[in-house]
Amino acid sequence: MITPSFKVDQDDVSVTIVIKTPYVRAQDVDLHVQNNEFRLFLRPYFLRLYFPGNLVEDDDSKAVYDPSSGEFTVRISKETKGEHFPDLDLLTKLLARRGESTEKTETKKPLIEVIGEQQEMRDELQDAVDFNWELPQELPKDELKLQTSYGFNNQYSGYFTHVQETMNEIIDIDEPEKSSVESRQKDRIEKENYKFDEDYYAMDYVHDEEIQRVMKYKPIWSKELRRIQKLKQTTPNKEASKAPLIQEIGTENIDINLESLAITDHQESLIKFSNKEESMMRGLPHKEYLLSNEKITYLGLVDIMFAYSYNHRISEGDNTVESVWCIGKLSPTMACLEQFTTLRETMIACFRRALAYPLYRHFGLCEKVLQDVYVLFRLGKRAILKALLEMKDMFDHHDVYYIYSKTWLDDYCVWIQHASDHVIRTLAHELHHFVIDKSEIGWDLPELEKIAKELKELEDTNVSHLE
Repeated sequence: MITPSFKVDQDDVSVTIVIKTPYVRAQDVDLHVQNNEFRLFLRPYFLRLYFPGNLVEDDDSKAVYDPSSGEFTVRISKETKGEHFPDLDLLTKLLARRGESTEKTETKKPLIEVIGEQQEMRDELQDAVDFNWELPQELPKDELKLQTSYGFNNQYSGYFTHVQETMNEIIDIDEPEKSSVESRQKDRIEKENYKFDEDYYAMDYVHDEEIQRVMKYKPIWSKELRRIQKLKQTTPNKEASKAPLIQEIGTENIDINLESLAITDHQESLIKFSNKEESMMRGLPHKEYLLSNEKITYLGLVDIMFAYSYNHRISEGDNTVESVWCIGKLSPTMACLEQFTTLRETMIACFRRALAYPLYRHFGLCEKVLQDVYVLFRLGKRAILKALLEMKDMFDHHDVYYIYSKTWLDDYCVWIQHASDHVIRTLAHELHHFVIDKSEIGWDLPELEKIAKELKELEDTNVSHLE
C-alpha cells in the first residue's frame, strides 16, 4: 500500500486533513475514526494517523473529494472543543504507532523498545530537572563484545567493514568495526593533535578579514528567534488596547467588538516545513524509542548541530560540494563514533575539530557557532528537525557518506519529533551560558596568538619603514 501525501491543520473545534489521492474512485473510500486514530483506505492508498487528542464523527464532520486536484479534504470534530493539538506539523510523529518497529533485519535493535500502548510516559519536566549536563557518567566497558556497535542508540554495526575501500575521508578511526569506546576517544585525540597546524591557526588569527565577515552573517535561525522575541515584546502592548475578555452585556452595551477578543500572530514563521521536507518526513521509518542512555543521545545531537552550524555559517546558508565532508568531519559523533557524557567534553571536542580540520580555524568563529547552536535549541525541535532534514538530504545523495544517514540522521529525524521539549529547553539554557577557555583545548592557543600578534606587528612596522 502507498502512504499518500497529506497535510494537517486545525481550528478550535476540528482537525482538517488534506490527502493527495489522484486517479481514484472517490466512492470507494473507507474512512474510520476512533478515539485519537484516523484511518483512510482507498486502493492503492492507506493512511493511518494518531492524534494527540480524541476525535469524534458528528454532524459537522465531512469529507470532500476534488477530482481536479486529486485531493480529499476531511474535516473531523475534536471531542473536546477548544483543545489544541500540538505537533501537527511533525508528520512522522502522526504516522508513528506506539509499539511499531520498522527496523531492518540487518540493524541491531535497541536494547529497550516500547512494546505496548500501556507503557507509561515519564514526567518530562522531572527529566529536565534531573539532567545534569556536567556530571560525567561511566560508559559501559565493551572489551568482551564480539562485535562493536555505534550509531544512534548504539544499534548499528557492519557499516564500516570495508571503509578503506570506500574512500571515506570522514571517518577518523583506524578499525571502526573493532573499536571500543576508549579506543575511539584515543584515536580521535591523536588524530586531532597530529592535524592541528600551529602556523595555520596563527595565520587565521592575524589575517581574519574573511573570517570576520563570516562571523557577521545572520542565519535564518537568528532572524526567527529575533522575530519571536519582538513579537513577545509587542504582545502586552497590543493586549492593553483590547477590550476585556469578559464583558457585562446589557441593553446599554449590546455592541461588542469581537475582533478585539482575538489573539492572532499574523507574521509568518521563517522555519515552516517545505513540501520537500514534509515528503521526507513521510518517508521516515515509523518507530518509537526508549533509549539506553538519553544523555548521550542529546549530547550527540549537540555535536552534530555544532558541525551543521559551522557549515551553515561559513557557507552563509548556501551548501557547497564540501558541506557533507565538513559536517561529517567536524562532528566527533560521526567522524570518530564518539559518545559523550558531559556537555563540556562535547564542546571541547567540537572546538578542537573546528580548529584542526576546516577552511577557517578561528576560536572566535567557534564561539559564534556555539551561539548558533544555542539558537537552534532555543527555537526547539522544529528548527532542529529542519536542520537534520537538510543534512539528511545532503548525505542521502552522496555515494559514500549516505551511511551516516542510515546510522544517525534517519533516527535523529524520527526521535527529535518525540523528544522532550523541557530537556531541549534546559540544554538550550546550558548552551547559552556555556563558556570554554582556550586553555581547555590543549594546544596552548594563547601563546600562539601572542606570537602571531607580535610577528604581525613586526611585519606592519617593516612595511611602514619601506614606505
